[in-house]
Amino acid sequence: MAQIYTVLSGKGGVGKSTFCANTALALSGEGKKVLLIDGDITLRSLDLLLGVDSMVLYDWSDVMENRCDSEKARLFYDDNLQLLPAPLGTPENLTTESFKELISQYSNKYDYIIIDSPAGIGELPLIYAECANFCILVATPDNVSARSACVAGTKLSEAGIKDENMYLVINRFDPWAVKNGRLLNIDEVMDITYLRLLGVVPEDKRITHTSVSEKEIPSHSKVRIAFGNISGRIMGKEIPLNL
Repeated sequence: MAQIYTVLSGKGGVGKSTFCANTALALSGEGKKVLLIDGDITLRSLDLLLGVDSMVLYDWSDVMENRCDSEKARLFYDDNLQLLPAPLGTPENLTTESFKELISQYSNKYDYIIIDSPAGIGELPLIYAECANFCILVATPDNVSARSACVAGTKLSEAGIKDENMYLVINRFDPWAVKNGRLLNIDEVMDITYLRLLGVVPEDKRITHTSVSEKEIPSHSKVRIAFGNISGRIMGKEIPLNL
């Protein structure tokens, strides 16, 4: 039975979808079966990030509304990693219960299911959060993003998500900018968000401006190591929290 992670953010532009794609790739590289579900209705991007956009025929709303079976909707990145694209419009019957039923058609086939939620904490992110075992909030190390992540975490708590099932990832961390007072340090972000830290991903323009399908992250890069550490912690490994 898959462990289900919903990845959220208080605001847009923090690199949440890129985080989802690279974490899924790291897990699949460890031999884990991973299903990525693009939950960003109308603004889907994971098919582009993985380079499988030309293969899209169906999306998960087609499964939900019985227009195709669960197997046909999946896009294969490789044997371990598959993607369910987001629909271009909101299904009329989308509820927490109907989305849980959708996930149940896949959960026994995968080790991990990662849901990429749209930014913010409206009705749709709450549906995805309620379907997950764990929630990961992605924030960049600035006051606006950190405060937005704090608000999102509070909303999740009010919706019944347990604090111990919520984690923080600090993305695009630039030690030089922190040293020069332009960005928050790790402790400051944690103090603002009140969330437990799952990992820190350093800034790397190669990740920001290219899709993961175009060029594999070099194995020696700090970004590759960071995603490997995060995936390891997700798998239950004891890995020290550092860059």
